[in-house]
Amino acid sequence: MIKMLKLKALGGKIFLCVYFFLIFGAGEAFSTKERLIKFLPQLPSWFLSQEPEFYGPSNLFEYIDGASEAYLAYDFQGLIVGLYQREKDKDPVITVEIYDMGETIKAYGIYSSERPTEGNFVEIGLEGYLEEGALHFLASSFYIKIFSFLPPDEAEKLVLLFGQEIAKLIPQDLNWQPPEKLFPPTGLKPYSIKFILKNFLGFDYLHNALIAAYERDGLTFEAFIIQAQDKDEAAIMESRWKKELALTAEKIEEKNSLFYGVNKYFRHLYLARSESFIFGLIRLPQAKDELALTFIKEWQSILKDLAQKAH
Repeated sequence: MIKMLKLKALGGKIFLCVYFFLIFGAGEAFSTKERLIKFLPQLPSWFLSQEPEFYGPSNLFEYIDGASEAYLAYDFQGLIVGLYQREKDKDPVITVEIYDMGETIKAYGIYSSERPTEGNFVEIGLEGYLEEGALHFLASSFYIKIFSFLPPDEAEKLVLLFGQEIAKLIPQDLNWQPPEKLFPPTGLKPYSIKFILKNFLGFDYLHNALIAAYERDGLTFEAFIIQAQDKDEAAIMESRWKKELALTAEKIEEKNSLFYGVNKYFRHLYLARSESFIFGLIRLPQAKDELALTFIKEWQSILKDLAQKAH
């Protein structure tokens, strides 16, 4: 189970259990057609044109062939699809897709992987955006997509209407904390944060990571934070990663408690570890020791403040 944000300050050390990081192997999550079907809205003048279709992990490819692996990578549980029409419609004009991802952070992971950094964002659920004839939004552990092929103005009104009704039906996750709270705000590019559950940056031992795009001091780069189960696992992760980076790096060295390296893929990178956290900056166009040190200190300050508020 991914625990919610609980931070405690004790004896000068910060012990953090972050809701979108720690996975403790709870009982297997499940999703059924009966569970999901209750989130399909009932609206005046609208009816389901056929029995809703349910897809599980074993047959999701039948509905989204070519994209199912991305959902399965976030531990997809189930999908319900409802087709709606009115008496005047010859065919369905609204398609509702409700993806059950099991946990809110996993729903955020797949949602953020598809979300544009620039778009028509709207206040619905935890976050959502409109595209031409479509609404995508996050609500607790569910990722909802609503499509319409009606004329644009009518389609936008209808997908919002359906979305608002669905959002009312799904219980809120009152413990959810926006990932933005964990990132230094200066230079953070809006809507750029993504959650990676597995195989972070292509390494199978790196998991449960948040990564965001930044522009600071005239430079563009990415910042990430990983939390291991404990400080021992973090140390093992960091050591293994440093060894692998050394195999392909043009240059590596320790700089003021930071690991610095240069390689073809990550360009200039910095790593640091604190308790169960691994912090880093990657894809800097040049070495920037002062920027990296300042950034890591800002990160540590944010975590300390969160710990004190939760104590």
